[in-house]
Amino acid sequence: MKAWLKWSLGLIVIIGIMGGGFAWWVYNKPHRNINNEIAVKVPVNTLLDAFKQNENTASTQYTDKVLALNGIVKEASKNEAGNWVVNIENDAHTGSITVAFSALQDSIQAFDSIAYKGICAGYFPEDNNIVINEAVLLFKGKMDTTKTVLATPTTSQKDTLLTFSTKKGSIKFVSPTDADVSAINNEVSSKLSASGDIRFSLLFKGFQFKYAEMQTHFNEEYVESEKYPRASFTGTIQNIKSIDLRKEGKYSAKIIGTLTMHGVTKPVQTTATLNIRKGSIAAAATISISMSDFNIDASAVTEKVDLEINCNYTQL
Repeated sequence: MKAWLKWSLGLIVIIGIMGGGFAWWVYNKPHRNINNEIAVKVPVNTLLDAFKQNENTASTQYTDKVLALNGIVKEASKNEAGNWVVNIENDAHTGSITVAFSALQDSIQAFDSIAYKGICAGYFPEDNNIVINEAVLLFKGKMDTTKTVLATPTTSQKDTLLTFSTKKGSIKFVSPTDADVSAINNEVSSKLSASGDIRFSLLFKGFQFKYAEMQTHFNEEYVESEKYPRASFTGTIQNIKSIDLRKEGKYSAKIIGTLTMHGVTKPVQTTATLNIRKGSIAAAATISISMSDFNIDASAVTEKVDLEINCNYTQL
């Protein structure tokens, strides 16, 4: 074999090895570690006001940045992944921060005074609510609640305003043809009322993937989350008259509505299971969608995905 041919073959082999090694590193590199990043300190009121006044400007300034905040916990519970999610209201009770902590955090309770830092995932304008993901706890103390009075709705008020909500619902998408194409979002906002109205909202940047690079491709190339940060569903339970949200039991709910994502709105329908127990509702449903219906070209990865929805609602 001629020397130049041996040299060429050797070069091809080396390039192949290097390319394979680079591809392995890209898809297996660790997720972002906010402990290594300097956080931007910002008051909760300032952050909420900025998004409420001009979401585009605020998104440029804060979204994907590590922010350091503090506040008094209004509600605290664990999400489907077993991690703490807390809700913190602003001073005027006109807006809130939903904070999803990363794993291995201390127990957090209502009325805890906490300082934390995390990644700003985006904003829900309908609730004036900002989501902070992958948060870490910096400080925790107890608030003096001896002078705190909690307003509890009367039974008649509850019956009149029978509405349930969650800010830590779970939506997982999975490709029916490739199990590796999957991600989960545990910060889904949803409301369900006795009239049968139901809605969901989520931030695309709230989806967590196994590999960091897949998450980057998803946000930048497929759903274009900078341009289209949210997805939403608005619908009704068609057989709501046969469902008593005050009575324990398991019900089948036929739901029809519209799903909006990537700037496109399409009709969808599904059948959900509602399990009512001790004043809360556990809801589960699956919706299958074609990505091309929403002008998303994901043909290199998958044509269709199944949306697996799980929400645990509590009464407002």
